[in-house]
Amino acid sequence: MFCGLGTGLGETGGLPEEAMDRAVAAIGRFSRLARTNGVDRLEAFATSAVRDATNGGELIAAIHSTTGCSVSILDGQNEALLSAQAVQRGLHVEDGIVADLGGGSLELAALQHGKVSQMISLPLGTMRLQARFSGDLARMSKEISAAFDDVDWLDKYAGKTLFPIGGAWRAFARLKIKDNDYPLDIIHGYTIPADDAAETASLLTGLSKQSLMGLESVARQRRMSMPLTGLLLKELIERTKPATVTFSAVGVREGYVYGHMPDDQIAEDPLVAGAAAFSEREGRFRDTADSLLQWLSPVLSAENHHRRRLQLAVCELSDIAWRDHPDYRASFAFDRTIEYPFFGINHTERAFIALAVYLRYGGKSSDARVARIGSLLSKRSIRRAETLGFGLRLAYRISAGNPELLEQAQLEIKNEQLSLVLPGDGAAPTHERVRRSFERLCQARKIKMGSITEAK
Repeated sequence: MFCGLGTGLGETGGLPEEAMDRAVAAIGRFSRLARTNGVDRLEAFATSAVRDATNGGELIAAIHSTTGCSVSILDGQNEALLSAQAVQRGLHVEDGIVADLGGGSLELAALQHGKVSQMISLPLGTMRLQARFSGDLARMSKEISAAFDDVDWLDKYAGKTLFPIGGAWRAFARLKIKDNDYPLDIIHGYTIPADDAAETASLLTGLSKQSLMGLESVARQRRMSMPLTGLLLKELIERTKPATVTFSAVGVREGYVYGHMPDDQIAEDPLVAGAAAFSEREGRFRDTADSLLQWLSPVLSAENHHRRRLQLAVCELSDIAWRDHPDYRASFAFDRTIEYPFFGINHTERAFIALAVYLRYGGKSSDARVARIGSLLSKRSIRRAETLGFGLRLAYRISAGNPELLEQAQLEIKNEQLSLVLPGDGAAPTHERVRRSFERLCQARKIKMGSITEAK
């Protein structure tokens, strides 16, 4: 809900009455919805606008009076810390600079080897700056430059990734996705070269009001602030010198939740945990992913952590469309996996998972939408997805998803040929479909097809 709390900070130092009314009404509504749906623990926190406003206490009191909910105020350091921790877990990254832009402030934090090493909060929020300088971009540029001059660690992470967070920069990402005719309409994990981001950011600073109003992919209430959004991003790229810019849909809210979770509830890998939870809701079997991965190990690429986590996620998701009509299972499975809000994943990884699950259900790689999203992958990654997808299709042909039956079958590479041994009790089919699935697996793996026999 866009309330505009920060609009008065630059002019009066206080929160506008209209904005406070919108905020109280929105929080009241969300509070009622949460309690109606059985939420027994409801927490609220405020950031820069309320933290810095002369009348911030009035808003907190009004919220408590309306909802009974107490509001805590995060200081700037903690806000930066929580945003960085959310990005680290939400994108499964180790290094870079996180930049969380809001209406009242800009929080910067450095990630180094998965830990937050530097933090600062700057009074450079979009609403605060526009109100203070009456939209004068030249004066705002001087203010931004002076603030960045006081941060002596920005250039120490050159060549890493810049991670912008916040509604203004999500609007920028949405604009880039449309302008680049990008195949995946998902902001979280969207990555572009830093020079591409800087070029667009620079162009935005020179757009007229008429041109800004024509930015249909940007929400109407954000269009007039896009020049400032571009100015901040351009200046930040010049200071940090990143190789790439990756946008995040998670931020301080998710970081706050992480901060209140016990350590034993925070999964080491959010992607695998999310895929397992999805599978538990949608699949027929439990705890089969490791068995499937082990069975396919003779044909999978040499194991490393990055590949294994993707392979394991695909195995977790390999039974999610069993309820659907056979004619539509592949397309439904593809849509669910490509659009599901997984954490700990970038766009190429998302495309790999969706393609592998799609092929597991017999999908045709010639499908226009699948091919378009598959363009995010290298030829080698496509072949690996094909090997995994066709391998899983074969595994389900043999076992119908039953891990005990699958254990009685075996894939074996010998004399540069791949052979298949089926259970000997007749439980697995030996008809043409099994042979055809095995042949596709061999073709994807680029290995000579060996014999298909039954265990004695």
